[in-house]
Amino acid sequence: MIVQYVSEYDLDNRDLQMSQFLVAKEGDEIVGFGRIRKHYGCDEFCSLGVIEKKRFNGIAKALVEARVKIATQPIYLVCIIPEYFSKLGFQTVDQYPPEIADKLNYCSSELMVPETYVVMKYVGQ
Repeated sequence: MIVQYVSEYDLDNRDLQMSQFLVAKEGDEIVGFGRIRKHYGCDEFCSLGVIEKKRFNGIAKALVEARVKIATQPIYLVCIIPEYFSKLGFQTVDQYPPEIADKLNYCSSELMVPETYVVMKYVGQ
């Protein structure tokens, strides 16, 4: 089911592994998910999604906060909504590991949107 949502929401579908995901459920229904890809020297937070009928209820925030708590390395993400993530302790950065530069390039060339992608790093709240 997560694979379907990742595709539907045009999220990063490269090398999907279920062990990378934290899932929010109501009963047996998946209502949200977030992914951490482990790299040498950093964690990449990506593929965050909440099903449409459950959006704006704090599910994404809870998933981000849960992932931050268990991170073992600096966390980066590439996004088009920096104003949202800045409220959760992320800051836009100009310097980042090569794996994150690759992600930025992938998003900019493969996941085309009218907004500009930025790289953010978790710095705490």
